[in-house]
Amino acid sequence: MRPSNTAGPWLPLLLGCTLWAQDAPKTGAAPTLPELGPASALPEGAPPLLDRIDRGDLRTHAYWLADDARAGRYTSSTGQQATADYIAAHFARLGLSPLGDKKGFVQNYPLERVYLDKSTALTIGGKKLNTDFAVLHSSDKDKVNLSGRFVWCGNGAPDQVQGGLSRKIPLVVFSKPRARDGDEGAGRQGPGNDLQAVGRYVKVAQQLANKGADAGVVCLLDDQGSFGNTLNYRGLLPDHAQLRYGSGGRDLGMRIPLLILSAAQSRLLLEHVGVELDEDGAPKTAITNEKATGKLTIVVKADDKAKACNVVAYLPGTNKKSEAVVFSAHHDHVGRRLDGDVFNGADDNASGTSGLLEIAEAFAKSDERPARSVIFLSVSGEELGLWGSHWFSENPTWPLEKIVADINIDMIGRAVTDADKVGSGKIGMQITPSQDHEKFSTLVQNGVAIGAKFGITFSSGDQYYQRSDHYNFARLGVPVVFFCDGEHPDYHKVTDSPDKLDYVSMEAIARTACWTGWDAANDKDRPRELGKQ
Repeated sequence: MRPSNTAGPWLPLLLGCTLWAQDAPKTGAAPTLPELGPASALPEGAPPLLDRIDRGDLRTHAYWLADDARAGRYTSSTGQQATADYIAAHFARLGLSPLGDKKGFVQNYPLERVYLDKSTALTIGGKKLNTDFAVLHSSDKDKVNLSGRFVWCGNGAPDQVQGGLSRKIPLVVFSKPRARDGDEGAGRQGPGNDLQAVGRYVKVAQQLANKGADAGVVCLLDDQGSFGNTLNYRGLLPDHAQLRYGSGGRDLGMRIPLLILSAAQSRLLLEHVGVELDEDGAPKTAITNEKATGKLTIVVKADDKAKACNVVAYLPGTNKKSEAVVFSAHHDHVGRRLDGDVFNGADDNASGTSGLLEIAEAFAKSDERPARSVIFLSVSGEELGLWGSHWFSENPTWPLEKIVADINIDMIGRAVTDADKVGSGKIGMQITPSQDHEKFSTLVQNGVAIGAKFGITFSSGDQYYQRSDHYNFARLGVPVVFFCDGEHPDYHKVTDSPDKLDYVSMEAIARTACWTGWDAANDKDRPRELGKQ
């Protein structure tokens, strides 16, 4: 699910689907999968196709999608492209009809891409540091080559930045945040602190530029807080570009580029220049090795013809096959952290993608075809602004006026209300638009009633109404229902791993979504808006 504060004008943008490659990390031994037991019996009156949705298959898909080998499925990276290929192959095996570009399963959409050239690196003592760093670039300086000594500039505050920095390499250190740390409080995690962190970087670049610097190096001694987290959305990493979709995005206003090192790389540099750290990991000396030199190279390139992609398939209906019900879920996530750790995005949204794949299988292998056609839409770009679903809604490969509903599933793996009772049947979900929303419809009403048959209780998820892919259908008048478990302590963290998903409740939720779409595909009338109840 798209973060509430990172997909707006501050957000730098993503890569192109087939034009950018990153080296995905290799996996070790196959993970030990949790024991699940047999699939649950269907409640009375359930359509038989629900039997095809199995907790074991959900688990298999989720573990594949959220594996380190996918490198966080950053949009249009090698990991995300592999994911799109996995989904397309699944649709093809099921015998579904392609609904992408040129009679294929893939639908591409255009992006502008900004990325680091492979020459970008910091060289010290004959060692090239070309991994585990990020660059906040300046639109005025696409190329920087500096060789010489490092100049100590403390934490980048005005009273610590030395003058005469032209053609030298300024060195700034951000220490680990303390309980009360003024500006460096942005080192702690949280949406507000992420924005503070951006402001802090911009101020440091301005102070260095005021003293004649062409670029700067920032040592980040805690890369797990907001100073590191914000780089995942706003920085350029060796395998992580920025992209612009449409007219979105905004320049950060960096007067000069900054190269920010991970904690591990920072310690290598500080040792090289002779900066000693105290027991809390803060500098207790300035540079003591005045002879220490380095070479800083930053090269930023642009590509205005990049692409990203969705994967789309459909099952033809029978007597109302010109109309269609859409099932949607995003398969992208946010890549790797500055230190190389992977944001696996197990709940967000390997869980929903697994559900989509199982729902597609249930429809494809059913002995009975629905009256209306059914579209299975797996989108990318959700995390950075709902780009893939926006492109599909504006460039539909099925007539939009013939789409009667969208059932969107995003984060369905952490719905157990009591964490100590996994599989207990106590399932709490959020749903939108709720009965308190003006777009509440018979589609949602039926989804809630069906969920009750599986022991699911629903609360309002209206705070997420504009934060996932259903919104791009809703804004054009298509009735929608969004199933989501809501934010939790692992949301958008590297700790969102597949071993934490409850596959028993996922089975119930995927079956609920499938049944809701089955009814919408077979009902005599289209879903209709009811308004606030």
